[in-house]
Amino acid sequence: MKRFDWNDLEGIEKHYYSERVVFRPLMECDVYPIFMATTNPAFNRYLLWDAPESVSQLLQRIELLLDERRKGQMGVWVAAEITTGAFVALFRAHVAEQTCPAEEMRVDTGIWLHPNYWLEGLSVEIGALFMELLFAETPASVIRAETYVDNKASKGMFRAVGLKYVENLNVWHENGTLMPSEAHQISRHEYKIKGLARARYQDIKSTKEARISSVESRKLLV
Repeated sequence: MKRFDWNDLEGIEKHYYSERVVFRPLMECDVYPIFMATTNPAFNRYLLWDAPESVSQLLQRIELLLDERRKGQMGVWVAAEITTGAFVALFRAHVAEQTCPAEEMRVDTGIWLHPNYWLEGLSVEIGALFMELLFAETPASVIRAETYVDNKASKGMFRAVGLKYVENLNVWHENGTLMPSEAHQISRHEYKIKGLARARYQDIKSTKEARISSVESRKLLV
């Protein structure tokens, strides 16, 4: 299968809107808001890298993502509140190594959601918008996301937007430790059947798992 070039997407630099958030391409000016999010221990708890020690260190990470995007190897977006412009989440997506039948293309995603939004229907709104964006803009047959097994907020959001658990696995943290994780995914066919209508986003309540995770994150800040 020919390597997918993210620069071929007609809407790679386009903005995408829901009722309360805008998706736009990641930019260097996002570094400081993301850095401020990393000062919350709960934010770093579920990332594959340790909290950056400085804005310049985080900038190096962001520049790596931007370089991947410029090369067409990854799509990277930021979700921000429409009214305030506040940082909500960072999203990235890349085509997986060929593990599916030749006629299928799997897109693997990563979602870094600010803990301030774990308790709100907003997390489901942006998750659903991201699924919509990827299925609309790419020929992906399957979208897959992974998270740590104890990241209850993310797993609750995955279920709410239609992703199903598929397997347990271990992923490497940059510190050299293996982190027990879970993979969840949804096919294009399943998405067409179960896709959430935008009008329902604001009616979605936080899951019990998200509420528990938020309480745990606040304990980390004490």
